[in-house]
Amino acid sequence: KKLSTFLICCSFLLLFTTFSWAQISIYSQDFEGTGLPDGWTQETNADDGGWLFGTSSQLESVGYPIPEHTNMAVTNDDACNCDKSSDILITPPLDFSSYSVVFLQFDAYFGHLYFDAQEEAYILVSTDGGVNWTTVDTLAGSTDWTTPIVDLSVYGGNSNVLIGFKYDDGGGWGYGWAIDNVSVYSPIEGIDVSVTAVDIGKLDPTPVFINLDKYISGLPLSVHATIFNQGTVPITSFDITWTDGTNSFTESITGVTINATESYEYTSSNSYITLSGSNTITITISNVNGGVTETSTSNNSMGASVEGVVPNPDQNYLAEEATGTWCGWCPRGAVFMEYMYETYPEQFIGIAVHNSDPMEINEYDNWVGSFPGFLGYPSIIINRSYIIDPSQLEEDFINNIENAPAVKVTVDATINTTTNELMATLNAEFLQDLSGDYRFVAILEEDSVHGTTSTYAQANYYSGGSVPMAGYEDLPDMIPESQMYYDFVGRELLSDVEGTQGSLPATLTSGNSYSYVYNLTVPSSYNINHLKVVGMVVNHSTGEVLNSGSSPLNIGTGISNLPVNASLFVYPNPARHITYLDLKIAKAAEIRVEVVNAIGQSMLLQSFGKLNGDQILPIDLNNFASGVYQLKVKVGEEVLYKKLDIIK
Repeated sequence: KKLSTFLICCSFLLLFTTFSWAQISIYSQDFEGTGLPDGWTQETNADDGGWLFGTSSQLESVGYPIPEHTNMAVTNDDACNCDKSSDILITPPLDFSSYSVVFLQFDAYFGHLYFDAQEEAYILVSTDGGVNWTTVDTLAGSTDWTTPIVDLSVYGGNSNVLIGFKYDDGGGWGYGWAIDNVSVYSPIEGIDVSVTAVDIGKLDPTPVFINLDKYISGLPLSVHATIFNQGTVPITSFDITWTDGTNSFTESITGVTINATESYEYTSSNSYITLSGSNTITITISNVNGGVTETSTSNNSMGASVEGVVPNPDQNYLAEEATGTWCGWCPRGAVFMEYMYETYPEQFIGIAVHNSDPMEINEYDNWVGSFPGFLGYPSIIINRSYIIDPSQLEEDFINNIENAPAVKVTVDATINTTTNELMATLNAEFLQDLSGDYRFVAILEEDSVHGTTSTYAQANYYSGGSVPMAGYEDLPDMIPESQMYYDFVGRELLSDVEGTQGSLPATLTSGNSYSYVYNLTVPSSYNINHLKVVGMVVNHSTGEVLNSGSSPLNIGTGISNLPVNASLFVYPNPARHITYLDLKIAKAAEIRVEVVNAIGQSMLLQSFGKLNGDQILPIDLNNFASGVYQLKVKVGEEVLYKKLDIIK
């Protein structure tokens, strides 16, 4: 139902630590014992025992995986789907009578997610033995362990204080909450600032990421830190220095007010350029409030490791995605596949294998469904070797892209626009000596596939939820077909799904190249500007892909003395406010677009200058009435015509 939702997280490498500073400890509990700790109690309506105790592997579930964190306390609504509207874990009575400043600190793993209801996590306090409770804090969601700090100073002077950790599943099938290392303390008065997190991440993050500890070498990264005031005196200025061991940068931060228990988020104005291999970024705070002596400086510095990877230029990464328009979690697959292609266009090769919808190829779909270990939709089969969740794509890509392949695969694909005959030549240059049953596999795929029937509408379980998914959370639970354009769609198997027998010899010699040609009459309903041929070499004995390659189609005519310089596709069509001209131009030429109405009047004449290559040209239709129009696109001396329907 909610497989791997918690794998989706921010773009930064986060390093959190348990805070340590000058303080007077009032109470602490690390849950390293067995069962409910002495003096603790709980209230629950659940039939699974409410809060349970143990390791993450003992207490997690498929929909609520918990990162390791020694023994912990967990209430897991995903596992029981029972009444967890009021699971309250309660400390022993605590004596605050000698303290005027009191803080609660604990480690928490809580997503604040929505499935069929919104889950919540509250911090409660009672001073009358649990008869009445006051909510003092509500947790925000996170995709990793965090360490919240709650100011309980308002209860200073009380001798009988109970603290409650309340989980509420909202009456639905929620996820859960894990806590660890509960500490109640009174800080020693004075100045005490600490670095509590160092984050190394991308400068320009997209809406959804997995957590990374490796990046491609040479990539500029953001250096971020969380500065926490764990003393009682407000912090108004400090110097901050970060170093990668070679270069150091220092900035003076002034004009701020960081009160007790508050944090300041710092982002360096200098980027870290990712070096190959493992490196440590260290951040240090100094000169706090103009150099006033701190109660402790042991927490003024923290480091985070980051590893740079150098891709092998001959290695490509093949991702075959199991998806379907009926699958409400499959927008996750679409988001991550698109992100990977945009981020790593030279080496990421994706194919969407559709199930039980109009884009299904039965043989291909059956192969995906029978792949060893296949669990459901969406899933990604990597190089036909193993299966991962879409949110794991970038991490897995970086872990594998530096490996040296046994073969380099390239594709040369040409289509005759007069006959729609496709000729795809797969080439394999072997970099190692091999022997056995190795085969070529060839697949035709198409981007921006659009349909006009309801079977092209996309189910969307992210609708209205709190998990960000590149805007799908703001779309309806059934996205109408008019809004859906599907990329990476596997359209035709040019070979058998497991390879063409005899397409490669039994003995393959390093340094030699081998080729195989596939032919297909492409259906006229396909947009040739959006077609690619994906080729791969597989070990038929194991099914594993040794390497892959892809290429868009080269455009030809097959008619002598009639050169064709461009092809045109128009979308959306019908259109309302805007339409796009998708032009593929072989040789640079002047581009002029004219829109003519049904009685031959010219309604728009627009010049785009001299263009070449693949071009997407927007045409504004806001001033047009509903009707049928003709598009005339002049590419040099060549004129292309398309009918355009405008519906207001």
